[in-house]
Amino acid sequence: MAEKSVKSIIFDFGGVVVDYDPERYLRGLFDDGAVIEYVMEHLFESAYWRMFDEDRFPRDEADAVILREARRDGFGPQMELVQARWTEHMRTKPETVELIKDLRAAGYGVYYLTNMPRDMWEVFTARGLPDLFMGGVASFELGLTKPRPAIYRELLRRCSLDPGTCVFLDDMPRNIAGAERAGLRGIVFTDAASARAELSKLGVELRGDR
Repeated sequence: MAEKSVKSIIFDFGGVVVDYDPERYLRGLFDDGAVIEYVMEHLFESAYWRMFDEDRFPRDEADAVILREARRDGFGPQMELVQARWTEHMRTKPETVELIKDLRAAGYGVYYLTNMPRDMWEVFTARGLPDLFMGGVASFELGLTKPRPAIYRELLRRCSLDPGTCVFLDDMPRNIAGAERAGLRGIVFTDAASARAELSKLGVELRGDR
């Protein structure tokens, strides 16, 4: 059976539309590898992080618990600094924004599917980032995160999308694998230029790429 042509492109947010690399960010703050390892394990890689994305635990309560444990373990000042400032590294990627605008101008459907806590979504909404898209799903709305199959199915249902005509861009291979299990094609995102090249291979035509 011939593969269907691409009609819609779906974007993850963290690492795709905005920067999200907490380990790199921590290396810019601290020279001590033990500090970086501790903060990664007890904050960004903690069970709380998934609960934030699924809107199952208030961030202020979790932050209080995490900070109390960090003080007990001798990492209090460093954890307090990161809790206060970590969102500053999540800057918008202008090259991805340009890609999104070019896709829409060329007549493609452009949507989002992101693991995102409610408070960060409010930050991005204030920046106007959701307005770039025609619709989408954020994990906090459903209490589900990628790569669970149900979140992909809900996106397809809400936006009336045929999975065979969709391409999903995400920086995490496990999330691409989840999309492919749901019938979408996937591209592991590294940068906007590479994404343009990969989309072109799938037949996506943009003015600047011809």
